[in-house]
Amino acid sequence: MKIRFAALLPILATLQTTACREEAITRSRVPKAETRVVRAAPDRAIGEGMPLPKSVGQAARGLAWTLPPGWQEVPGNGMRLATFAPPGNLKTEATVVALPGDSGGELANVNRWRGQIALPPTDEAGMAASRTTLATKAGPAAIYDFTSTGEVRTRLIAAVVKTGDTTWFFKLMGDATATETARTGFLAIIKGLAPDAPK
Repeated sequence: MKIRFAALLPILATLQTTACREEAITRSRVPKAETRVVRAAPDRAIGEGMPLPKSVGQAARGLAWTLPPGWQEVPGNGMRLATFAPPGNLKTEATVVALPGDSGGELANVNRWRGQIALPPTDEAGMAASRTTLATKAGPAAIYDFTSTGEVRTRLIAAVVKTGDTTWFFKLMGDATATETARTGFLAIIKGLAPDAPK
């Protein structure tokens, strides 16, 4: 059976119109959300000319800190903004966490730290007796120092600083002897805390 070309014209016209109506596929770039760098300290040489790393985090306002000679910093992950390692491959490390508000309250945090090294909870009076304070340019830092009991002893030194609606937690924890060796450098970091100027 023969099909006339004239009979195919309406069908071809319909196909052409449908093809012209298809939407074109386009590509576009979506800008990444901006993150603010929380500066650790101005670059300076440590060790063999290696520049001091900077910690990176997201915060409306932050703190700046300077590491003592020989200390190393690596960017944090998860809730940690940064991790500090003292010189000498000691079995201890310091961490930095910033949380909104009072993060559960002072006593709850103290008892959480005590639980991390198998110490029993304390009360308000016991917490106050274990607290010392250091003055910093960012405000007062509450310092807590606990050591576990037993044959293998762990020591935890924590510093708490409040800036606006943020609470900063600096914690040095590890082998009791190693933590004692790193204690002076850790407290020097806390004493040197200062507001991080917006860029």
